[in-house]
Amino acid sequence: MKTTNKFADPLEVRRTILGMLYRGQASHLGTNMSAVEMLVSIFGSVDLKRIQDKGQNRSRVIVSKGHCAAATYATMAHYGLLGFDELENYHKDGSLLAGHVSHAVERVEHSTGALGHGLSVAVGCALGLRSRGVHDAPVFSLMGDGEIQEGSIWEALMLAKHLNLNNLIPMVDNNRISSITNTDAVIDMKPLENRFAGFGYKVHNVEGHDLNALGEAIDDLVSGTEIGVIICNTVKGKGVPFAEWEPIWHYRTLSEELYKQAIAHLDEEKNNER
Repeated sequence: MKTTNKFADPLEVRRTILGMLYRGQASHLGTNMSAVEMLVSIFGSVDLKRIQDKGQNRSRVIVSKGHCAAATYATMAHYGLLGFDELENYHKDGSLLAGHVSHAVERVEHSTGALGHGLSVAVGCALGLRSRGVHDAPVFSLMGDGEIQEGSIWEALMLAKHLNLNNLIPMVDNNRISSITNTDAVIDMKPLENRFAGFGYKVHNVEGHDLNALGEAIDDLVSGTEIGVIICNTVKGKGVPFAEWEPIWHYRTLSEELYKQAIAHLDEEKNNER
């Protein structure tokens, strides 16, 4: 697996997220936890210095699923793109770090939260880089599986395929739960891989919490000539047992007792790794 950087530790990223959500009494725990390894693999696969320097030839990371802001900011901090001290004010009055991803935050490319728009922006970024002759800066768009029920997603996919924007890497957080219920109860998209394949995409269908699988899928698309998509099968609330697979944790906030319980579980997982 070829990656630009050493992957951050997902357990430590989750610990950071829990602190942010608890201090700010913020929601979206479930959706933040499902996307951790996806974000870790994305930022572990780009040239961080170009992003740090805001170079025009930098990779763009568009977190279209904007309500996983805590995970985005936490991951950026673990890769040196945001200060840990800045995370202390997450979701507090007057803070730029609100509950949805915002480009008011340094080195965040695009504000999202109105779902369905991030991929279109990513298509524009990929086209712009290609027009400048930049071929070593992939553009990532992280989307939710509920989000891809938006029609604008499929318009963007059609255009990207028509233009063969193989520097674009769409990734779907397939945690199978929308804000209040199972995703397929809203619109059943199964089998998801067939829908993307029908649009002409090379499909990687991977375990979304396996960094090796994610890294290999990214490497394959970055090094190839074919446009593709990565479906990441994840668990909403991953790493917090009382929140896993529970739709209510899209909205619920952490009490002191539950925060300590979640941290204790991460500590146990860390000890089991040793």
